[in-house]
Amino acid sequence: MNPWLAGLSALAEHAWAACAVLFIIAWGFFVARASLLHFFEDSLTEAEVLSISAAGWVIPVLILSLLTLFVSLLFNAIVGGIVAIIVILFIFWLFRNKRTSSHLLIFISLLIPTLILRFAFLADQVLPSYFDSAEHYRLIHLLTESYQTGNLSYGLTSLYYHLGFHSLSAFISYFFQVEIIDLMLVIGPILLTFLPFSFYFILKRETNSTVAAFFSCLVAGFGFHMPAHVLNWGKYPALVGMLAMLVVFNLTYLLYRNDIFKHRRAIFIFLIIAIPVSVFIHSRTLVVYGLLCITFLITASWCRLRASYRLVSFILPISLLVIEFFAIQNNFVLKTLLDTYLTKDLWMLVLLLPLTITAAMVYPKPTFFLLTWLALCILCMFIPIVIPVHGIQTLLDRPFVQMFSIVPLALLGGFGLAGLTQWTQRFQLKPNLIQRFMHVSIVGLVLLNAALTYQFYPSACCRFASRDDLAAFTWLEQNLPADVNILIPSSVLSVTSKETTQSLTGVDAAIWITPLTSRKTTFAPQATQFTQPEIYQQLCIQGITHIYSGGMPESFKPIQENPAEYTIAFLLPQAGIYALTGCR
Repeated sequence: MNPWLAGLSALAEHAWAACAVLFIIAWGFFVARASLLHFFEDSLTEAEVLSISAAGWVIPVLILSLLTLFVSLLFNAIVGGIVAIIVILFIFWLFRNKRTSSHLLIFISLLIPTLILRFAFLADQVLPSYFDSAEHYRLIHLLTESYQTGNLSYGLTSLYYHLGFHSLSAFISYFFQVEIIDLMLVIGPILLTFLPFSFYFILKRETNSTVAAFFSCLVAGFGFHMPAHVLNWGKYPALVGMLAMLVVFNLTYLLYRNDIFKHRRAIFIFLIIAIPVSVFIHSRTLVVYGLLCITFLITASWCRLRASYRLVSFILPISLLVIEFFAIQNNFVLKTLLDTYLTKDLWMLVLLLPLTITAAMVYPKPTFFLLTWLALCILCMFIPIVIPVHGIQTLLDRPFVQMFSIVPLALLGGFGLAGLTQWTQRFQLKPNLIQRFMHVSIVGLVLLNAALTYQFYPSACCRFASRDDLAAFTWLEQNLPADVNILIPSSVLSVTSKETTQSLTGVDAAIWITPLTSRKTTFAPQATQFTQPEIYQQLCIQGITHIYSGGMPESFKPIQENPAEYTIAFLLPQAGIYALTGCR
C-alpha cells in the first residue's frame, strides 16, 4: 500500500485519539515557545525557538499530568480536571501576546506530511507491537483507575522504575476519554513526527548553515532505521525520554554558549526542572547526562593540547569504537546492534563516513566530542550494575544504545555537510553552483535511500496481534470463567551482556490476555511438546485449564494429537484456544 494513503487512512481511523494528543502537545509546545521567547527573544531566532520547542513540550505536559494526578488523588478527578483546565487557560492568557512569524507556518507545513507518513505504521495495526506494550497498557490502565478511585495502586511502582510516559498517557486517556489502545497506537508516530526538528538548533548555531541543520533533521527522521524502529519494540518511555534528552541537550548548549545567551539563571532553572522530569520518564537518561559531563571535560582537556597532539588524539575515540565494535560482533546478545545498522542502514553509513571525515577537518572540536560521547555510551553496555529485582544489568542496554546512536550520527552528518560546504569555497570556479549541486545530491541520496529502503510499516518480527487474536480475546472474555489459567508461549530475552536473570517474555498476542481480559496466564517455553504424557501431567499439576496458540512463528504449534486431552475451544487461522479436559 502507498504510505501516504495508508497514513491518511490511519489518521482518519484514529482521528479523536490523534486530535487529543496533538492538542496537549500543542499546549506544551506553546508553553515552551513562549518561555524561550520571554527570556531569549533577542538572541534566538524564531526557527531556533521552534526547534527547541519541538521536544520542549514534553516538560510542561508531563508536569501538568503529574499535577493533575496529585490533585485528583488528594481530592478527586473532577477537581483535578478543573485545575488542569485552569492551568491550560491561564498559560494561554499569560503568553497571549507572544509574536508569531512565517517560520511557524513553515514548521507546520513540514509537520503535516511527516505526520501522515508516520501514521502509515498503523496500517492494519490492531494492537501495539511487542510484549512491552502490554505492560505499558497495564500501567496506564492502573493510573486511569487511580483517577477514578482516588488511590494510587501499589502495582504501579512494585516492578517498574520510570512512569513518566504512563502518567502522561493516563492523563490524556482519562480526561479526553481516549481508549488506551488507540492512544498507545497514535502517540508513537506523533512523537516521531516532532523528534527530528530538535536537531536543527545546535547545528544551525555551530555551523551557521541552514542546509546542514535541515540535513541533520532529515538524517534523524528518515536516514536510519532508528529511532522509528523502537515502535516495533513498544519502547514508548525510551522515545519520550529521547525527546526529553534533546531538550536537556539544547538547554545545556544555551548554558555552554554563555557568550551569546544571557539569563543564565533562567537556563539553570529550566535545567533543574528538565533533568528530573527526563529521569522520571526514563531513568537511563541520567547515565547519558553523566557521560555528557565526562565527555565535556575530556573535550576541554583535548582543546588545551597542541594542534599536532589534538590530531593524534582523534585516534583514541576511534580506536575505542573499533574495539567496541569487535567486542559487540563477538557477543551474541549485543550483536544485533551492529547487524541492524549494517543491514538496514548500510548506504547511510557509507554516506556518513566521508562526511565524518570532513566534519573532523573543519569542525574538529564537536566531531571529537560526538565520537567520544558515542564511544562512552557504547562502553556502558559492558559496565555491570546491580538493580534490585532486576538483578545484574549494565549502565545502558542494547535497545537504548541502538536508539540513542542516532543522536551523534545525525549531528555528525550535519557537521560533515557544513564542513564539505566550507571546503568547496576553495574552488575558484563557481563555488556557489558547486555547493548547490552538492547539497541537492547529498540530500537527494538520503531521500532516495528513504524511498527505497525505509520501513514505514511495522516489522513482522514484533507485530504480535491480528484480528483473529482480537476475536479470540472477545470469545475468551465472554465464555471462560474468571478463574481459568491459560498457558501462553514465551522465551528468554536478554538485552544486556551481563544479565544473570533468565526472565521469560511473551512471544505472541497471548501476552495481552491478562491486561485485556483479567484472566490468569502462565508462561511456558514455546517449544513445549504437548504430545508427551509427562507434559500433560505437569500442566494438570500447575492448574492449567487452557492453552493459547497464536499466529507468530514462536507461538505454540497447533495441537492436533490426543484430542481426548486437548480439545478445541476456539479456532481461527491465526488464533486458537485449547482446553485441557482430562485433568483431575
